[in-house]
Amino acid sequence: MRFFFMTIVKVLIVIMPCLLFLRSPELEAADWHLIVDMRGQWQFTVGDDPAWADPKTDTRDWDHLYVPGSWENQSYQGYNGYAWYRLAFDIRTMPDLDYVTLFLGRIDDVDEVFINGQKIGQTGDFFPHYQSAYDTERCYKVPVSLLMKTGNVIAVRVYDEQREGGIVRGGRIGLYDDRELALLSINLSGMWKFSIHDLGDMNSPTLNDSSWKEIYVPATWESQGYKYYDGIAYYRKHFTAPASLQGQDLFLVLGKIDDFDKVFLNGKMIGRVEEMKQYSMFRKNDAYKIFRIYRIPGGLMRSKNLISVEVNDTHGVGGIYEGPVGIVTYEAARRLAERRQKERNDSWNFSFWDLIHLFD
Repeated sequence: MRFFFMTIVKVLIVIMPCLLFLRSPELEAADWHLIVDMRGQWQFTVGDDPAWADPKTDTRDWDHLYVPGSWENQSYQGYNGYAWYRLAFDIRTMPDLDYVTLFLGRIDDVDEVFINGQKIGQTGDFFPHYQSAYDTERCYKVPVSLLMKTGNVIAVRVYDEQREGGIVRGGRIGLYDDRELALLSINLSGMWKFSIHDLGDMNSPTLNDSSWKEIYVPATWESQGYKYYDGIAYYRKHFTAPASLQGQDLFLVLGKIDDFDKVFLNGKMIGRVEEMKQYSMFRKNDAYKIFRIYRIPGGLMRSKNLISVEVNDTHGVGGIYEGPVGIVTYEAARRLAERRQKERNDSWNFSFWDLIHLFD
C-alpha cells in the first residue's frame, strides 16, 4: 500500500474531462478567460459544400440561427443531414500565447471546424465510418498565428443523423485562454515527440527521437491521427530550464492522462499511476480523472532536460489530454492543487497535499 502511494502520487483526484467520446462532462478546472463571445446569431444553411469553409465564399443568402440551440427549434423541424454554420468575428486584444481554446458546446452529431479556411479539429466521424459524438463538449486548440485582429471567419460543418441537430447546447461558446498557464515556470504545452512503437530503452536521454512523429499536448491522440488506437504509447519532450529554478522545490504538472502512466525525468522515474482496482478507495477504471502533479527530486533537473511519459490507454480515447502541462514551483503547485481540491468529486476522501505531506 505504501509503495502504491509513493509511486502514483503526488497527485490530486478531480472531476471528469472534456473530449472523451465515452465520457462527457464539461471541462471546468482551468481558469478560462473569454476572448471572443460567439453566442448569438450565426449564418446557417443546409446541404454540404467544401467551398463553404472558404472565408471568401458569398453567404449573403444564408439563413440566421441562434447558437446554441437546435435547428429543429428554429424553423428546421424534422431535418436530418448536413448543414453549415458560419460566423465572422474580430479580436480586440490578441493574446500573447501560441494557442487559445475554442469551445462550441455540444454538437449533434458530428462536426468539422475551420477558422479562416484552415481545419482546426473534428469530433465524431462522418460517413462511411459514421460515429456520433452528440454528448461530447467540443473544445479545440487554435493557433494564435491563424487569427487576425479583424475579419476572421469560423465555419462549422455538421452532420445530424436523427432527432435534434446542430450546435445544440453549451455553457461556453467562444474563444478562451487559460489563465492557469501563468502559474507555470516552464510551459510544456505544444508539440511532443510521440511513438506507438517500443524501440527499446524509450526513456533514455541518449535515445535518438529525431525521426519520431510529433503530437500536440494536451490533446487526445485520437484527435491527431490515431483513431481507435488502444494500448501503450510514448511521449518525449526536451526542454531547457533557466538557472533561476535551480535549487527550488519543483513539480511536474501533466494535467490528466487516459488511462495509466509512468513518468521519467532525465531517465529517472519520478511517479506513475497504475491499475487501481485492487485499492478499495478508488472506483474501478477511474485513473483518467486523476490530475497528475509529480514532485521532482532535488538535483535531478539540469539546464537541458528530457521528460518521457509512457501512457497505457485501455479503451476509448487516450493520451495526455488536458492541461496545464509544465514545471511549477511549490507555491504554484499548491494553488493548482487547492483549486482541484474544491472541485473534486466528494467520493474521493483524500487530497493531493495529504499524499505529499504523508511522505515528506
